[in-house]
Amino acid sequence: MTSARWGRLGLTLALLALALQAARLALHKGFSIDEFQYAHAAWLVSKGQVPYRDFFEVHFPLVYQGLAPLFWLVGDAPRGVLALRLAMLVPLAGACVSVAVLNRREGRVSMWLAPVLLLALTPFTRFAVEIRPDALACALFLGGLAALSVRPGTRGLGFVAGVLFSAAFWSSQKVLFHGGVVGAVLAVDIVWRRGRGPALVARPVAFLAGAGVGLAAVASYLTVTGSWGAWWQWCFAWAAEHQRHYPGFSWRDYLLPMVREQPWLFALAVLGFLVTVRAWWRSGAERWGSADLPLLLAVLATFGSYALQRAPFPYSLLPFLGVLAPFMARGTVAIFSGWSTPPARVVAALALGVLLCLQLWRLEALVDGGGNARQRDVLARIAMLTGPEDVVYDNSGGYVSRPHAHFYFYTDAYLRGSIPDVLAREVPQALVERGCVLRVDDLRTSGLPPSLRGFLDTYYQPYDGDLFLWGQRYDVSPGSALEGRFLAVRDGRYFVEPASMLESGALFVDGARVTEAELTLSRGEHTVRYEGPEGRLHLLWLPRDGQRWVPRPEAKPTYSRLF
Repeated sequence: MTSARWGRLGLTLALLALALQAARLALHKGFSIDEFQYAHAAWLVSKGQVPYRDFFEVHFPLVYQGLAPLFWLVGDAPRGVLALRLAMLVPLAGACVSVAVLNRREGRVSMWLAPVLLLALTPFTRFAVEIRPDALACALFLGGLAALSVRPGTRGLGFVAGVLFSAAFWSSQKVLFHGGVVGAVLAVDIVWRRGRGPALVARPVAFLAGAGVGLAAVASYLTVTGSWGAWWQWCFAWAAEHQRHYPGFSWRDYLLPMVREQPWLFALAVLGFLVTVRAWWRSGAERWGSADLPLLLAVLATFGSYALQRAPFPYSLLPFLGVLAPFMARGTVAIFSGWSTPPARVVAALALGVLLCLQLWRLEALVDGGGNARQRDVLARIAMLTGPEDVVYDNSGGYVSRPHAHFYFYTDAYLRGSIPDVLAREVPQALVERGCVLRVDDLRTSGLPPSLRGFLDTYYQPYDGDLFLWGQRYDVSPGSALEGRFLAVRDGRYFVEPASMLESGALFVDGARVTEAELTLSRGEHTVRYEGPEGRLHLLWLPRDGQRWVPRPEAKPTYSRLF
């Protein structure tokens, strides 16, 4: 076997190993708090609800619209969120194809290396397999660049490029910045050249037609759903206010640790970028129509988009890391081309193989500690305790496929700080009116208004560290009868815990003595009186599975995590 065939075999095996690792991450990596928010929004869309108009959202909705049909297949089981994770492998695969196409003119080695190094870049794969608008927007943006880069261009590719760019815009507001920079350059080139070559857009009429079809579809959707005003209010006016007041931090906080963790990949990207810039400048007058010019601009635009954000979280780096992948491959080829002797190339190939194995290990480390096993258990418990019609509450949509209680089904730091009175007044009222029987504890609970936290503590008792079911706690003092009230949030079965207190004392609800641990109550407030020895008594909602349970205030939360 020739050295070229050995090289192709090695690249194929590396790509396969990294692709399998990405699939493993999709299934087993822990869910971040934002993913539940996006998954619940997709479930709502599958039920016919409209973002902005029917529930609170500040992100463009294409990822919800794209994932919503999966719930028609998997049903209302909360663990169906795993299907959404697997579906995110599709845009990841598209991103891999796109970076390969972007290096098509650089030779087969560079073309195959691009997706390998993209998947090997741990921070990219880590967030690209998650349920995020950023992951879909990145894949569509790369696809648009790739379709434009093919020379000679065709009408079909021009049309596809226009559709992909417009779809990327509908995926994330962030694309309005970096995609807008690239789009503005393309627009100037189209107007300036007016069909004369060499041009950045080989088929401008087809490209504009594709973009027009995509934008017309968006306009039609907003018109048919009557959500133009709500879309503008939440995705632009509110989002701009949010951006101005959200607690900020530096773009260096997340980017620099990534560079320090895997400097060789970023060094390859810098080398490939410089090599490309030199070749582009030396191309003479044709440089302004070069297929590489939009890609070079995209590097600057995506970095600027990230650095200018007030709160540049690491998932916002996806488009920047994506456009670096072709340059990583080009930098690698540049190094190999300088090692002309076969032994030197063998050493370089072995070194690359070792580094790729290191990246595989880094990716595997993302599922250490059980990955999402505990979260899957909690989702299974939600399905066991509640039905698809049972209303659930938290601040992230962590119940995934259950109805939420309030328009603001999730809150972030800025929202909680800007409308605390609204949350304190309306959320308890909504929980009672909608008969909310379960709440999921998450990272945002501690930031809720004190009165709302007090309501939650009073009326929801800890099933475990993450789930709380409707019920109230009563402390019986020695030598005196307990007089209190119990609010039944819905018609249904409730139970007394511990049942032994019915034997050691007498419990009366609405004046009638309770002799059995389980009782049926109508929705509303009931009087409670207990005569007996001191102790702690609970009246609790009996969940869907019909199993009585014991509150566990000592249990620790494990479900909700930032990343």
